[in-house]
This record gives sequence, structure tokens and C-alpha cells, in this order.
Amino acid sequence: MNIAPGPENYVRLEVLKTGFMKGKKHVFEFPVYRGIGERNPNRYEISLDARRIECKDDWLKADDLKKVAAYAVKDMLDAEKYPEIMYKSESGLLTIRGKSAPVGVAYRESSPNVFEGTASVDMRLFGLKPPTAAFGAIGTEPIMKLSFKIKLS
Repeated sequence: MNIAPGPENYVRLEVLKTGFMKGKKHVFEFPVYRGIGERNPNRYEISLDARRIECKDDWLKADDLKKVAAYAVKDMLDAEKYPEIMYKSESGLLTIRGKSAPVGVAYRESSPNVFEGTASVDMRLFGLKPPTAAFGAIGTEPIMKLSFKIKLS
């Protein structure tokens, strides 16, 4: 069965802010992805297009949304060199910027062929340093929350 974007599907990443911005979070969505899934046994592979990340923060201006997304694509994900983020359930490995690390994903079938789930992802496992600004007065938590809702078709 295929995994592809749909009207109710999403793959989302939340990154909490620290310091003067504590209580805020960046919300990124991946509108372009593809994959395959099997129901018995439950296993799947999904590939996210790292070049097409969107920042969905409701507390930033439109220009700042574009800047945050551009920083994520260029500086954090180095999407020009590493255009895909890949997860394989059989191995439990998530690959970001060419580095793989085990990530536990908790999911459930919320309706027939629709799966919802979450995972905690430590960016440091992939060689990513939590961004800071203003001499460290503004920062980012290293643990990110990945959530998704996908329908197998």
C-alpha cells in the first residue's frame, strides 16, 4: 500500500524554544513525502522531502516564517546535499543528513488504514546542534516531537 500526502494527512515536527522565547515552538510540516506500508506485519517506510519544509508558526510574521523555513532547509537539514529524511519501521532507524539513529515510534490505527503516531527525536543524534541566537538568550530544545497522520492507499 502507498503512503502519500492527502487532504487529512500530515507529517509535523515541533521544536520547543528556550530562553527568552520559552513557551514558543516552531511547527514544521512536510507537505511532500512518499512511502509504502504493509498491514500484516505492520511495517512501513516513509521518505520526507527535506527541501520542501514549511514553517506553520502562528506567532511569526509571514516574512519570518519564510526565513525560519529557509534556515531549517539550508542550515539544519542541508537539504541540497541530503534531500530526504527516511524512516524504516523494520529497523527503527531514522536518517537525517545521512546519519541514522534508532527512534521509537508510537502509533495506532485510528480508522481503517489510517495511522496516527508520535516520536521524540533528539537532533544531536544526527549531528545537529540546537540553534541559538542573541548570545544564547534564545535557544532550541534538542528533543523534537514528530507527529503524523497517514492513510495507506
